[in-house]
Amino acid sequence: MIARRKTAMPDKITMINLVWSAMVALMLTATVTLYQEKSSVGDIEYPQMTGRYQQFSYY
Repeated sequence: MIARRKTAMPDKITMINLVWSAMVALMLTATVTLYQEKSSVGDIEYPQMTGRYQQFSYY
């Protein structure tokens, strides 16, 4: 006959998947939270960088 596995103790793969999913959810939540705080600062003007390049001759 087929041996039955214990269902009370999850196996290693299930535990790894749960921990991995929790970490991804936590990182996503932290990223969204940090970007929301960053976008709320609207009254500070930052200088804009340009793509101009000047080449000087050193000879």
